[in-house]
Amino acid sequence: MKFDFILHWLWALVFSILALSGIAMAGAKYGWVMQYDIATADVVHRIAAIVYVLLTLIVILYEIIRILRRDKTIKPWLVFGPSGYGLFTFITTLIFIITGAFIWLFMDSDKAGTALSLWIHEKLTYLAVASVIWHIYMKTHALKWPKKKMQKTK
Repeated sequence: MKFDFILHWLWALVFSILALSGIAMAGAKYGWVMQYDIATADVVHRIAAIVYVLLTLIVILYEIIRILRRDKTIKPWLVFGPSGYGLFTFITTLIFIITGAFIWLFMDSDKAGTALSLWIHEKLTYLAVASVIWHIYMKTHALKWPKKKMQKTK
């Protein structure tokens, strides 16, 4: 298996865990996702967030190595990219990490900053989940079995 393929699906798994645990903490409206166990959702979210940050660093390091090696090969499973959905993923990831770190570190000391970070984090979650649904829809062509071309008979 290709390294970028493994990173892609690890990323998808960790993002799914973060989305589900995060949405469960967004309020009673979505608490059913984790059976209203907000404390467990918080622990799961924090552990998954650490893995998410580590994966981000690995992907960035992988990209830097590719740039230094002048590797121009197209990697269809790459998480980040210079344009399109890869760039969107990179930007949203950085915003998630910054706001998440702020929430984690300053929840008890900076109420206004935490409130703003929570608001950005939550709204960005809805946008990212919608974009993942779009991404899956747009990539379904990769899951279709290639059709054999009919040979024309004379």
